[in-house]
Amino acid sequence: MGHMVERFQIIIKGIVQGVGFRPTVYNLAESLDLKGFVTNTSDGVLVEIEGARVADFVRRIRTESPPLSRITDLTVTPLPQHGYTYFSILASTDAATDRPFTLVSPDVSTCDDCLRELLDPSDRRHLYPFINCTNCGPRYSITRSVPYDRPNTTMADFAMCPDCLQEYHDPKNRRFHAQPNACPVCGPQVEFKLRNADCGMRNGKAITEAINLLKNGCIIAVKGLGGFHIACDAGNDDAVRKLREKKRKSNKPFAVMSQDVKYIEQYCMLSDEERKVLQSNRRPIVLLRKKALDVLATAVSPNNNYIGCMLPYTPLHNLLFTHPDTSGTYLEGSHFKALVMTSGNLSEEPIVRDNDEAIRKLSDIVDGFLLHDRDIFMRVDDSVVRIADYGLRNAELETTDLQSGVQNPQSAISFLRRSRGYAPDPIALYDEGPEVLGCGADLKNTFTLTKGKFAIMSQHIGDMENFETVRFFEECLANLKAVYRSEPVAIVHDLHPGYLSTRWALDYGLRNAESGIKAANSDLRTPNSAIDLYAIQHHYAHIGSVMAEHGLTIKVIGVAFDGTGYGVDGNLWGGEFLIADILGFDRVGQFKYVSLPGGEAAIKEPWKTAVSYVMDAAGDKALDCLERIRFTKKYGSETIKRLMLVARSRELSPLASGAGRLFDAVSALLGICDRNTFEGEAAMALEAIALQGIGDEYNVEFKNENGYTVIDYSPAIMAIISDLVQKVAVQVIAAKFHNTVVSVIRAMVRGLSDKYKLNDVALSGGTFQNLYILNRVIKVLSLDGMNVFVNNQVPCNDACISLGQAYIIRERMKQGA
Repeated sequence: MGHMVERFQIIIKGIVQGVGFRPTVYNLAESLDLKGFVTNTSDGVLVEIEGARVADFVRRIRTESPPLSRITDLTVTPLPQHGYTYFSILASTDAATDRPFTLVSPDVSTCDDCLRELLDPSDRRHLYPFINCTNCGPRYSITRSVPYDRPNTTMADFAMCPDCLQEYHDPKNRRFHAQPNACPVCGPQVEFKLRNADCGMRNGKAITEAINLLKNGCIIAVKGLGGFHIACDAGNDDAVRKLREKKRKSNKPFAVMSQDVKYIEQYCMLSDEERKVLQSNRRPIVLLRKKALDVLATAVSPNNNYIGCMLPYTPLHNLLFTHPDTSGTYLEGSHFKALVMTSGNLSEEPIVRDNDEAIRKLSDIVDGFLLHDRDIFMRVDDSVVRIADYGLRNAELETTDLQSGVQNPQSAISFLRRSRGYAPDPIALYDEGPEVLGCGADLKNTFTLTKGKFAIMSQHIGDMENFETVRFFEECLANLKAVYRSEPVAIVHDLHPGYLSTRWALDYGLRNAESGIKAANSDLRTPNSAIDLYAIQHHYAHIGSVMAEHGLTIKVIGVAFDGTGYGVDGNLWGGEFLIADILGFDRVGQFKYVSLPGGEAAIKEPWKTAVSYVMDAAGDKALDCLERIRFTKKYGSETIKRLMLVARSRELSPLASGAGRLFDAVSALLGICDRNTFEGEAAMALEAIALQGIGDEYNVEFKNENGYTVIDYSPAIMAIISDLVQKVAVQVIAAKFHNTVVSVIRAMVRGLSDKYKLNDVALSGGTFQNLYILNRVIKVLSLDGMNVFVNNQVPCNDACISLGQAYIIRERMKQGA
């Protein structure tokens, strides 16, 4: 006897648009002989299905959903029979439910099927730089609004030719409802222009010309997926040096792109884990350890053990490596071992996205432009990750009993920048909550919107230090608010009164309050009329971000280490031990304050911070100590005496407890790095030279007053000076210093755990990008029986601040606090 015919409505939420969900539903329904329809709504995918095997359909749709999709919610409602005669795909609708939203898919790198067609001379898209299908191609960067349909993307201007239309409407085709579907007949085109030239070459000639210029040591701008790159041959010393002089003015490493991992292996070491992430369809930049070979120019990544590497993620990038020459001859292998691919922007401005803007802003840097006419709606920079082993793969440890101590379910990807390929993927929160906007910090800014059960974090916005970046922040916020239909009832900002992000939040609050008053007077309430503003201390927000990722609301021991953040007492914090929960925090320990000579400008000159640490440790013998390590010779004794006067003045020199400043000082004392040409340079250089396998450490002094602990590194500073005088290798001193910091964290956490009967520790802040520290801290705390929580899905640097801000206030509002 057959099953009874049943009819159900199924609503599927999550990342279910622009990922081939409807054809999957269609083909599954056909195979099970089910009737009805499927449609995209702004609330997700709506299916009405009728037949005898509906239960099989519901079971299989979860397990057989498309590779790029992510189901977060599936509701099934029985309906009376209708008598559908076939299964169809209906046009998208805007759902009528209360402010619905659908998750937007991040941009996805070219899939293997499309790559095969790209290089197949018999295919109609042979060498077409915009080949894509339902399983790959641009998403977030071209989406103007939801639902994700062609009219709502920057592909709206390109009408499909009959061949493309046929693919688009055929549910059995890989390009069924692929919104950016196009071909050489009807789609976007590339053009190459020399600087200052009016017209250029198009299509194949354009790419060949770009390749030839790159081979001849020129620098070109390439329009990518979420913005422009500036490219040159990474093996050409002169070209890379010229690019560094023109664009960087700092030692910050350049990212490189190679055609294939076999080229990357020529200049970097590669683990299986790293290979997997490089080749994943998100295609981030992965930080890899250098090999001691001169395959690449030294100027790519000076004084650094790591190089950021990525594989091509658009057809155009692929063609720069493999395009046949003018005679049509394919080369064996690749035109380049590696190309520098650095963000196309002027120093500290957002990445450039429009052709005209590129020509206006980048002409002083580049010799030519590889452009195309598919507009980029959302700027999205490349993501940067590294693989952390969290100290758990060391042979001498029984990995099994430790693994449970680290709350890190995924393969250990550690984000330095979360952007293209990952944004705006939602971060799952553990239940529904009010809509809140976290505005983030000023460095490495991101913002976070909460909606339903999710936190939606923007892509990397950059450093909020100019009008352009604030405009990018606003443009991105307007877009994500519209896409997710989010109207925040609360806005959260940093305590720092000088931050642009703080000033923006206060302005926004004021504007909405004014519109609220006007609306109240005219009896028309606007949804914005009562936005509450909250300030959350910087390091508390760091710990809050870890709590958000792991759904914690209980008390935790928070260890927040970074350079500087504005403290409740008006000083600059950054080496902090907190007892924190949703309702607030107690600062229970800190690194001892030292003065920051001349204020935050000293952050760029670590040697000045070093002088301050020596003054603090050696008192009136400071000058003598500085002479013994040749500081007076190096910087001039008059300069140093003047600096010491400045350091003693509270007006000119604020107090700072930042871990980052301590690392700066030690880096400068050892002569490793005395000027930060980019944020964190001195600390990174110090980590880079630390010798593995050293067990020794220095002493520090713990000063306890009424359960509050100040950690004084003076004994360590004096011992470092003594080691330097005795010509101990700087690599050994660096390792001993790192071990000291690990021991301090362990001792503090043990004491706090005993005192407060707490077993959960959250680690956050830019200092934990230091893998020497992070891996060892996690190892020792796990051995002590602590549950260690770290940032997994977002960076631990200031990019996570917005998530912490939004989460803390959202949870407080839920509790009615």
